[in-house]
Amino acid sequence: MFDLLVRNGRIIDGTGQPGYHGDVAIQAGRIVETGRIGAARAQRVIDADGLIVAPGFIDHHTHLDAQLLWDPLASSSCWHGVTTVVTGNCSLSLAPCKPEDRSDLVSGLVRVEAISRKALEAGVDWRWTTFGQYLKRLEEQRGVNVACLVGHTAIRQFAMGAAATERAASADEIEVMCDQLRLALRVGAAGMSINQSKHHFLEDGRALPSTVAQHDELLALARVMAETNVGLLQVNGGTMGTEVDPRDNYAFLRSLADANGRPMLFNQIAHKWQTPELWKEVLKLGEQCLADGYRIHGTCSTLPTSFEFTLMNVQLLFDNMPTWRPLMFAPRAERLAGFADPARRPLLRFEALEEKTIKSFHKRWELVTIEKTFRPENACWLGSNIAALAAQQGKHPVDAFLDLALSENLDTVFKTVLGNGDKEAVGQMLRHPATIVGTSDAGAHTSFLADYGYCTELLGPWVRDRGLMSLEQAVSRLTLMPATLFGFDDRGQIRPGFAADLVLFDAATVAPCKPELVFDYPAGEARQAQAARGIEATIVNGEVLIENGRHSGALPGRVLRNARAEAS
Repeated sequence: MFDLLVRNGRIIDGTGQPGYHGDVAIQAGRIVETGRIGAARAQRVIDADGLIVAPGFIDHHTHLDAQLLWDPLASSSCWHGVTTVVTGNCSLSLAPCKPEDRSDLVSGLVRVEAISRKALEAGVDWRWTTFGQYLKRLEEQRGVNVACLVGHTAIRQFAMGAAATERAASADEIEVMCDQLRLALRVGAAGMSINQSKHHFLEDGRALPSTVAQHDELLALARVMAETNVGLLQVNGGTMGTEVDPRDNYAFLRSLADANGRPMLFNQIAHKWQTPELWKEVLKLGEQCLADGYRIHGTCSTLPTSFEFTLMNVQLLFDNMPTWRPLMFAPRAERLAGFADPARRPLLRFEALEEKTIKSFHKRWELVTIEKTFRPENACWLGSNIAALAAQQGKHPVDAFLDLALSENLDTVFKTVLGNGDKEAVGQMLRHPATIVGTSDAGAHTSFLADYGYCTELLGPWVRDRGLMSLEQAVSRLTLMPATLFGFDDRGQIRPGFAADLVLFDAATVAPCKPELVFDYPAGEARQAQAARGIEATIVNGEVLIENGRHSGALPGRVLRNARAEAS
């Protein structure tokens, strides 16, 4: 007798081959048979008539390191058919960590990933020091599977303490980092992540430790990965020309690949308003890397890179403008005084509009809209953009923006699209062999961003509605491709012997829903949650986790370790 039999579905197996009608039989968490199984006995039968049966989706770029400690389902990811998440991206993991370094590690998550400090302090129990102890903590309750990258920022902080934010590492300190990486890989880390983005800081304005590292340090760590021949290297920063020439960036990526010989992912390939044609050059460079035998892929999202923000919670947009930057880290009273200071206004205006240097902010004020106001006299501006507001008021756009925010104690909510606003460009990137679909950033930017639905966006609006690629190709890019790159050798396909991670969805209706604000984080903190349409069931290791949008009560997830650790 089978534990579970999924019958009468259209099986899209993850390989990219044409789908076929059939059944999937599951026993002890594994797929044991596919095809026309007939009226076999099973403890439970799911009729999948009219549904697609696909491997569970693998979300390879999340920041769920903390959220998983209080939310084993990894909501909202599980509602979109995600069965495996990868944490520890962008150099930011919660282990290894000495007790005296906890606040600094939290500081990176707060500033770079916009995760509430109150929630982190209330929800992270710190029952670990080593990376292995953190993995054991995660094993206590798991709804989805989780694989964890070890973050370079955590390793550097462990080796150098406070000096990690200030200077190059000594040879002895680099060896400590290498030892910590070896230990993490030995106990099961899925790889390592580094960060070279020069606009990533801690809460107090100090540099994020990984961004301070010199090339010799990064190469030494890359060579450790070559020693063990397991894991993937994830790299953040510099890829779209806001910091370095993309040719230099690919030369940097190649040097790391030569040292470690492992698959690599980098953030990210995207359309940017600051450099609207640069993505074409980046794709050509990526294609050349693949032709030269390098396993280097840039992450590419199905969604526009949009942010809601206030001038009290904004991250990254203005941090690399010299006059704006100190105010971005100042208390409210200092920000109010600084933005109101007439002596500063000329420089604030220049840096946010006239200066030609490419920055994180696109300087296109027609793309900044007013989403929420608090004073009755400002309600008339809801939905307007700042360029239109400035024209109506006869002001410079920066003055109109700052004056509105100042009138509301800096609490006015704005929204802007930084990238992926050109659908034709995004479509070409999503199809390209040098990209991998992803970058949900699940668990990060929680109060104003919800990109959990990148996979349902691909299957619905992009594939069904726009015909971007076949459904079989889309499923493969969400399943087998990340499974192969990360070395999840028994996942990403519907195949006998493989883990029974499945998603059942209606191809005619699948799509992400509009995000909504909920207050379910520790300390009552808010976050954006996002449901999905058309996802009928999410099955993890042979057990139904989510059915019709509701949790079954099961917690069947596993901590996925690299192949060497799994074999030991």
